[in-house]
Amino acid sequence: MKRGKHAKKEEKELLQLDEFQKEEEPEIQYEEEEEEEELLKKVKIPKAVYRIGVILVVVILGLILWMNRGNLAPDRVISWFKLQLMGSGSGDGFPVQITGTDVREGNFTQHDGAAAVLSDTSFSLINSTGRSLISLQHGFNDPVLCASGGNYLLYNLGSTGYLLQSGTDTVVNKNAPADILAGAVCRSGRFALGMQGSEGASLLEVYLKDGTLQYSYRFARDYITALALNSDGTYGAVCTVRSENGELVSKITAFSFQDTEPIAEYESRDNLLLGIYWGDNGNLYAVGDSAVVSTDSASFQFVQYSYDGRSLASFALAENRAFVSISAYEHAGSSTILVFNGQREPLKIESRQRAKSLSVSGASVASLEGTEVVFYDYTTGTEQSRASAGSDARSVALLSESRAYVLGISEIRMAQAS
Repeated sequence: MKRGKHAKKEEKELLQLDEFQKEEEPEIQYEEEEEEEELLKKVKIPKAVYRIGVILVVVILGLILWMNRGNLAPDRVISWFKLQLMGSGSGDGFPVQITGTDVREGNFTQHDGAAAVLSDTSFSLINSTGRSLISLQHGFNDPVLCASGGNYLLYNLGSTGYLLQSGTDTVVNKNAPADILAGAVCRSGRFALGMQGSEGASLLEVYLKDGTLQYSYRFARDYITALALNSDGTYGAVCTVRSENGELVSKITAFSFQDTEPIAEYESRDNLLLGIYWGDNGNLYAVGDSAVVSTDSASFQFVQYSYDGRSLASFALAENRAFVSISAYEHAGSSTILVFNGQREPLKIESRQRAKSLSVSGASVASLEGTEVVFYDYTTGTEQSRASAGSDARSVALLSESRAYVLGISEIRMAQAS
């Protein structure tokens, strides 16, 4: 009986302890909840900060859209989407056989990872897996390719046929009013043709992307050799040549297509100008067979840099710069790659062999030297790496800073830097 009483007392005490704990628990939870609420009040972000953050995001997105407005036009977006669909599959890799029998070195380039190839019979776009995105037949006897921002101007040199290809779409396919001497296209899709003049030496015509004539100018005694447009096609520059008292005289003429007369002119003697470029930063470069002429579009103070008797081997115009390979020898030997970046004196890269083709991507310039592609950092002039190009390599087009498409006699290969 004593044990039973004792057990009841213990049970009573345990119940009382449990009741005490139950009474205490709500007070503890209440205090913790109050502390959490106070902490949240202290760290609560004001609504004004949220508003400022939203405004900043909108402004940044607006700036990105504005800076890329040329690439966001409906036709360009549609063209890009088509290319993505057509290029979504994988090809059989490289090498890829060329459609046609011959491709000139200058009719080989790349954009957005796709190699652009204009042969004597067709124009092709090939992605980095070797898949053919498009193959367009043409009937040009002497085809020439101009490319910018996914727009490709194809024309028949010395004849009237031309077409404008934007990604997968043929936008314009016409005949020019006279035989074509030179052409150019810009990122916005506007393009220009230099033609044999019917009432003078030559004629410049500038067109909107749909082929509508925007501007024309007649040269009375000069023959057009090269053209360039700025990124949106509102300005342009023309290289011409004439003979004066037995002397070859080249001329650079700059235009604003809102003005009837040129805005700047410069003459270079005994220097045949072969290519011209209007960079996004406003710098202009004209490459001749004996000198490079440069200026900026703000001052039009022209500067000429002579090769000092060395011959022009190759050149590339990209990344707001001019890349020019010159050599003391006509077909072999070492060469010097000159990198012009708005300075009076260019950066010099010494190469052991003649650089017969140049291509630029990012901060790299690739030089086709013999059977190798040599990758240089053009900001420092240092060699980065090399890759095998093949014994029949004729031209190079950089896919990235370490990969390049290589044009052979009958095929396109991929070169990977070691």
